[in-house]
Amino acid sequence: MEWDFAVLGTLRVSRHGRTIPVPANRQRALLATLLLNRGETVSVAALVDRVWGTGAPTHARAALHSLVRRLRSTLTIEGPPGKLIATRASGYLLELPPAALDLSRFDALVAASVTADPQRRADLLRDALALWRGEPLTDVDSEVLHREDVPALSERWVRAFEVYFDTELALGRHAEIVAELRRAIRRSPLREGLWAQLMLALYRDGRQAEALDAFHRLATILAEELGVDPGPAVRELRDGVLRADPALSWRPPPAAATATPAVPPMSLLPADIGVLHGRVATVEAIRRSIAAAASEGRLPLVSVSGAPGIGKTALAVHLGHQLADEFPDGQWYARLRGQHKNQARPFDLLSELLSHSGVPPAAQPATADARAAALRAALAGRRVLIVLDDAASAEQVEPLLPGAGGCAVIVTSRSTLGALVALHGGRAVGLDPLSPEAAADLLIAVFQDHGFTVAPDVVHDLAALCGNLPLALRIAAANLATTGPDDARAYVRRLREGDRLGGLSVPGDPRVALRAAITPSYQRLGVAERRALRLLGSTPTDCFTTEDLAALADVDWSTADAVLRTLTSSHLVRPAAQGGRFVTHDLIRLYAAEQSRHEDTVNQRAEALGRLFHGYLAIADALARRNYPRMAFLPRPAGSVRRTAGAAQPESPSWFHAEYANLLTAIRHVAQHGPREIAWHLADRMRGYLQETGAHGEWREVVELGLAQAQLEGDDPGVAAMQSSLATLSASRADYADARRRFQAALTIQRRLGNRTGQASILNNLGIVHREEGQLTEAGECYAQALRLYRELGNRHAEWSCLGNLGVVQLELGQVHDAVRAQQAAMEGYTSLDVAEQPLNDIANVLHNLAVGMRALGRPGLAVLHLTRAVVLRRQVGNRYGVATDLDQLAAAYVDLGYHVKAHGLAQECLAIARAIGRRRVEAEALATLGAATLGLHGPAPALDLLHQALRLGREIGYRRGEVNAHLGLAGAYRAANRHQEAARHARMGEQLAHAAQHHLLARQARALLGDAEPEPLLRSAC
Repeated sequence: MEWDFAVLGTLRVSRHGRTIPVPANRQRALLATLLLNRGETVSVAALVDRVWGTGAPTHARAALHSLVRRLRSTLTIEGPPGKLIATRASGYLLELPPAALDLSRFDALVAASVTADPQRRADLLRDALALWRGEPLTDVDSEVLHREDVPALSERWVRAFEVYFDTELALGRHAEIVAELRRAIRRSPLREGLWAQLMLALYRDGRQAEALDAFHRLATILAEELGVDPGPAVRELRDGVLRADPALSWRPPPAAATATPAVPPMSLLPADIGVLHGRVATVEAIRRSIAAAASEGRLPLVSVSGAPGIGKTALAVHLGHQLADEFPDGQWYARLRGQHKNQARPFDLLSELLSHSGVPPAAQPATADARAAALRAALAGRRVLIVLDDAASAEQVEPLLPGAGGCAVIVTSRSTLGALVALHGGRAVGLDPLSPEAAADLLIAVFQDHGFTVAPDVVHDLAALCGNLPLALRIAAANLATTGPDDARAYVRRLREGDRLGGLSVPGDPRVALRAAITPSYQRLGVAERRALRLLGSTPTDCFTTEDLAALADVDWSTADAVLRTLTSSHLVRPAAQGGRFVTHDLIRLYAAEQSRHEDTVNQRAEALGRLFHGYLAIADALARRNYPRMAFLPRPAGSVRRTAGAAQPESPSWFHAEYANLLTAIRHVAQHGPREIAWHLADRMRGYLQETGAHGEWREVVELGLAQAQLEGDDPGVAAMQSSLATLSASRADYADARRRFQAALTIQRRLGNRTGQASILNNLGIVHREEGQLTEAGECYAQALRLYRELGNRHAEWSCLGNLGVVQLELGQVHDAVRAQQAAMEGYTSLDVAEQPLNDIANVLHNLAVGMRALGRPGLAVLHLTRAVVLRRQVGNRYGVATDLDQLAAAYVDLGYHVKAHGLAQECLAIARAIGRRRVEAEALATLGAATLGLHGPAPALDLLHQALRLGREIGYRRGEVNAHLGLAGAYRAANRHQEAARHARMGEQLAHAAQHHLLARQARALLGDAEPEPLLRSAC
């Protein structure tokens, strides 16, 4: 056995006989939870609950993703990683053969024992119970796991033991099981059933006094632990023992009578497709569900649903063949033709099933209800598996169901059949497209069956073009099997560039075509649902909300919601990983777009897209103004947007994050097809989010597209806004020359237009550029002009932001107390607002700058408090750049306090973020701070290397303050290494650069370096 996992006791993992230790407890809790749910997707919420309990981190999903990655690494001894733990839209899934887990082997043995004869049942249960090594998962520290999951495991153990002891008692082996019963009771002392079995075993072994003593011990335990008396069944058994009731004595069971079934077993299933790629876990989960329902005396009923071509029938037929031994009286198959106009009637289907059961047509009742009753009677006491393929509704299926007993039913449908699950206790199984790996495996297997291979890159491209849909994959494989492997690349090119739906068909057989598979589902929809699907297919975006659909179709929210529910239950639309969002499969989108070209006019499609894009802009505008009140935005153009009742107001930046791909796609689309003004207006509203997240590549792309469209339309305000946005981007990448050029160009336009709001915004940003270049006098002049304009305009948020920036310059000029007062004034302004109106990011800026002032005043402890709060606020709004700058200052404050280990970890985290978002200025700061922390931890040698890196990077990007900080850090490190000449040289160079850049505070630190000089922290400016 390759893998061997064990949860029936301590957690154990081995591969090829080699033990794999799982060292971290959180990894153990994660693995244990996945093992207990093998083959089923475990939601992110459930996993977080069991791994962290009430101490879940703020960004739990990201933390869980990281933990899964570490667990995959732990489990990987040889072979490719990540084969066991699969990522799903709603969580994670452990794909593991049942034989590789002791719990699955236990369940299989217990399920097999249900229909076995007594001797075989006892053997099977004995083997199952031998798998238990003690209390489950005692070495996994998870309160929720032990509260929610482990008790159910223990209950299964006790139930199996009780059935085992009943079986042994029936076989007359009462003496042999007394010791086992006592051990079981020690483990579950409150289980009255076990005590009753012990009493009966002792009595039958001639030990009446011990049987009565067992009763008294049970009574004592129940009274002490629960304050109750034994139940009536145990008391009645005690009375029987007292009077030596003959009924308690063992009697050999009568010889089993053999009966010949009236109808020979029939296997009516279509041929099995063989290996079912990518569905192993689903098959095993359904088998477990059927076994569990059978063991509880319920009718095993499974409803398998999914999109056209997803492989529902193949799965059901495969399951039927796999379960043949468990249903020896037959495996029946009936097509219900749910997607056709001439659907099979229950009356006719009942006749077909009754004939299978041995009731000739002449003897069948005349009504459907009577036939349903006759079918239930005919199947009573028999073990038959019935596969009902392609059901239209629950009403079509319900008359065909057997009564409770030994039969099982698997239903396939393109609809979810929720009523069938709700009313009859069935299990709903929804199929998704295959994983890319499983899709490739399917293609490769078919090619190998035909004796040829195809290049891996072609296989990958072909699987993607087929949308990982099993039917499309098999059609494509069949076509290549006919034409040969030499046609593979040409075939992929035809699918990519031509009629993909047409190419996914078998020539000469219209039945075997993806278009033919989707058409019945489309035709069964109502008029509103068909129109909605067509419009969704005609959009360039592939993810949408209910409100998006309402805008597209020009209906209210509740109507869109009802339409969406129908499309979802028909599996033409499916929920996305992000809550409240939906996607359509790529090939269904192609089909819908094709139908839209046939049924909708060009104007209808254009108007629908216009409503959608203006809807994006309306939300982006509202959220940008609410979350970035200090920023100047263009006036929103008139549009046909409808705010729909019932839709929840989205939150930023979560909305920007969720809609990110759609917004980029929308800008690219309108740049080619119009309406052009959407391009620069959307790019303008995305500026704050793009700046915070550091998405520089996409930022430049969308703004340049917007600039080009604004220039084509001759829209000067749009041109100015795009130039200003590009300037801000250049400043964030330390390209100050380009930033100045673009800001000046934008300022010229705004002055010509007389736009004082735009002028103030640009002047404030120009001040930041001058400050970054060490031109503090020019920076102060720009801030002063901007501050005057903001006050004239009554823009309080922008005024406070600019006031904070002015305070930054004051601090660097050495006016520390004035700088702190400016930041405090800004904070008082923000905190005077209602809590709901407070801009979290701007408040974080002020906290950051206050903290720097506190450090300059020699109060690093207070700086830590301000910065800790700032980091929380930045993470709350998703501002990675802000988080990085705050972490750098927090690390520096901990260096001031002498907590070098803490400082080292924070500086490393800052460095990683800075490099990830391309903020080279912050990277230089982080290297210098990391050098200071390393000096305190490991001494001068490793610190010098980091500080020289910081110096080189500062020089490379022209970041003067960064150079000064690096020189000061190097001076301190050389001084610690007793290399005083180098220390003095770097101190002098730092002082010269600081004077040239007007950084008087840094210059004073350079002069005082013989004391305790540390790299001066940086102040955060608000663009």
